[in-house]
Amino acid sequence: MKIAFTSCFSAQTFKDQPVWTQVGASGATHLVLLGDSAYYDADGSSMGAVKAMGANDFAIHAFGRLRDQLNQKEFAKLVRKTDLRIHPIWDDHDFLWNGACGAQIQGQPSYRHLLDPTRAAFQAYCDALDSHDPKTFPKAGDPWASGVPEPGYRPLMLSNATDADGAVMLHLTDGRSYKTKGGEDAVLGTAQMKKLKKAIEDSDPATVHLLASGLTFEARHGETWMDCKAEHAAILKLAEKRRIVILSGDVHENRFAVPWPAGAWSLFEATSSGAALRTGVTVGALQRNWGLVDITKDQVTIELSQLNMDTRRRVIDRRKWKLL
Repeated sequence: MKIAFTSCFSAQTFKDQPVWTQVGASGATHLVLLGDSAYYDADGSSMGAVKAMGANDFAIHAFGRLRDQLNQKEFAKLVRKTDLRIHPIWDDHDFLWNGACGAQIQGQPSYRHLLDPTRAAFQAYCDALDSHDPKTFPKAGDPWASGVPEPGYRPLMLSNATDADGAVMLHLTDGRSYKTKGGEDAVLGTAQMKKLKKAIEDSDPATVHLLASGLTFEARHGETWMDCKAEHAAILKLAEKRRIVILSGDVHENRFAVPWPAGAWSLFEATSSGAALRTGVTVGALQRNWGLVDITKDQVTIELSQLNMDTRRRVIDRRKWKLL
């Protein structure tokens, strides 16, 4: 089983996105989009401009940005592949703006009216990806649905224990709707963490868990799970008895890390960010970053690909859950 993953791309500035042709040729049957499928607050917009919008103006803006991405030629061709399932989560830029935290915004009358349209836009994006048809996305001027719930936590069994590649479970997390300011009190929040922990703890220990996160689990700077000591510690605790790979985005580069190397089993993190943009979104080095997880009954191979560089590869022994 092959699962591709990446994040951070913009159809506004980057009209050509060859990364999707590479993903399509990889043999992946799943693609996990780890947030920032659009930049609502950049590429001709700004944080201040978004904050000043009314609900309908923001809906027009958000739907427009996602519509442009769905209509981008290489991406649209990939979406139409019926043998590839695409699983998106959101991060700050396709939620509202840089560093936006849902729990904080919920308590701010000046901005909480933007939550309804951003949820509607993201749900419509998910629906279009599920349908394998970009044309199903609402057209400009179509009404948008109010009362759409936040994406929340979505677990998916990609394969079962009786399948050739063994049990593989994908955990799509929502790191924006319940995140508190600075992330100190919550990244996922109590209810979402409870569901995530139960799904992992109730699984067969042989299951490979892919935890999709917009934020990196550990990093020297920027937003990270390390900001919330309780939730960070809870994931480390789960990794003591379950096979977990965190797939993360956000940082406009590829990384591979082993946040917990000392236990009987390790915890692994693979980060891929910058599918179609520059290091500073519109300035800096051009990025074409993506990753591929290849899972067999014996091994988990992780490859990180980027423009003008050799592919980096790590191999995990599935039984011992250690690097080979």
